Amino acid sequence: MTSHGYGHGYTDDEATRLLDQAGTLAELLHHDTQYPTGSRVLEAGCGIGAQTRILARRSPGAHFVSVDLSAPSLALARAAIVSDGIANVGFCEADLFALPFADASFDHAFVCFVLEHLRQPEDALRAILRLLRPGNHSSKRFSLRI
Repeated sequence: MTSHGYGHGYTDDEATRLLDQAGTLAELLHHDTQYPTGSRVLEAGCGIGAQTRILARRSPGAHFVSVDLSAPSLALARAAIVSDGIANVGFCEADLFALPFADASFDHAFVCFVLEHLRQPEDALRAILRLLRPGNHSSKRFSLRI
């Protein structure tokens, strides 16, 4: 847990729940989620990759950088992406409050089922917003799903 806190579990049961949730809500959450070819998208808090798989399939021409604090969760996410033959996703182990990317290095950001588990979600949003290129703060570029 970071100094900002993350109140979520990393058990096998939780991983199963996240996959079930992603599958059940896929059409509701992602009916309009598509990123342009050539765009660079930050997925903040990818967990086990449940949303990552959906995002990458829906936007095969975009490049995703999926970030999570948990190495075991990232390993599961990587394995799922490789198993699905998806090639447009890279992974990074990092804290949402101290993301290791240059300012304005992403075209879009996607945050889903993360902020409600943080003690200081506003700080996470500020950290993510600094990574978006100028003019990319509109709702079409910053997808916030809670």
